[in-house]
Amino acid sequence: MKKKFISLGLALAMLLGVAGCNITTPATVGSIGGVEIPAGIYLLAQYNAYSTAASNADLATGETSNDVSAVLKADVTGTIGDEEVTTDGADYISRLTLRTIEYYAAVEAKFDELGATLEDAATAEAAESADSMWESNGDLYEANGISKDTLEKYLLNAQKAQVCMEMIYGENGQQPVTDAEYETFLQEECRYIDSVYLPLVDYSTYSFASSEQAAAIDAIADQCLSDLQASASADVDSTDAYSSMYMAASEYLPQVMEVMGSTDFDASQSVYYIGSQLYTPSNLSSYDDGEGGNLLTDALDEAGYGNWVKVNLGTAIALVRKVEPLKQGSLSTYKETYDLLGEMKSDAFMDELYAEGAAMEHQLDEGAMNTYKASNIKREV
Repeated sequence: MKKKFISLGLALAMLLGVAGCNITTPATVGSIGGVEIPAGIYLLAQYNAYSTAASNADLATGETSNDVSAVLKADVTGTIGDEEVTTDGADYISRLTLRTIEYYAAVEAKFDELGATLEDAATAEAAESADSMWESNGDLYEANGISKDTLEKYLLNAQKAQVCMEMIYGENGQQPVTDAEYETFLQEECRYIDSVYLPLVDYSTYSFASSEQAAAIDAIADQCLSDLQASASADVDSTDAYSSMYMAASEYLPQVMEVMGSTDFDASQSVYYIGSQLYTPSNLSSYDDGEGGNLLTDALDEAGYGNWVKVNLGTAIALVRKVEPLKQGSLSTYKETYDLLGEMKSDAFMDELYAEGAAMEHQLDEGAMNTYKASNIKREV
């Protein structure tokens, strides 16, 4: 799994897209906590902030996210940290940019404080990612005063954050997460799910099932659910419920495909429509219903352990059940396979770093930052 810190760095780097101002001096915009903030890092953070502001801006008819002056003047409503903010675009961008460079400085300071080092694999990964992004958009980055070294520096900052978290909360860290905490996290925050998926999309034509087809598939799903539930008592605590799921999928998937207009579905392909795996909070979040609930967890928790339930996910009808995760694998296996430490600690640790960065002494150069002001941003070059 990708680390959240790495994802943050990649997002900030890749969001640059097409933008900027071709300015090469001054080299820094000052320092935070004694950590110099390179101009390239500032520009990258500012453009990311602009992208966020543009997506949340209340623009007039005919104005678009490419209209820099319009975005800077528009009302923007969004979240900065834990605070819901409504302000003009220029202020929103300024505040988000500051928050980003504060985080950058806090990571650098924490890394030095811990006496941490990066492994060759981490530096190689950052370099490779920077090379790839530069190959795709190098001319645009360069036009914005952002070098390939800047991209690599930001990606290395994300790697450093990961190392710091490991040194604090990892197995040999200052405050290591205990096995009991891991087990509680698996039981309360994760779900181990057996699943059989009956598609509501014809992927050969990318067409959704009609209302009549969906109703027919729903009836097939009910029959499949009945078969799965009948076998549940026999395999609920086993480490491999593959057999019962495969048998049910092999019987009912051809019927579903026929409803969707396909008559040449090979039942052996049913293997691609079943699964058993641990779902962590980051996996489960993709099933949020937008109203404070979760399509998967709400149905699973209501059904209880071992009981199959039908869930319409829009693109498929999922027949799912949750089982005890520690009856399906050992804690050590989960720790090796999934980024449990990141799932448990990365959000809180990032919040700590943001707070530490905000509390550091700021010696920023207003003149330098004005040189790189947001009004210089260009969406096309």
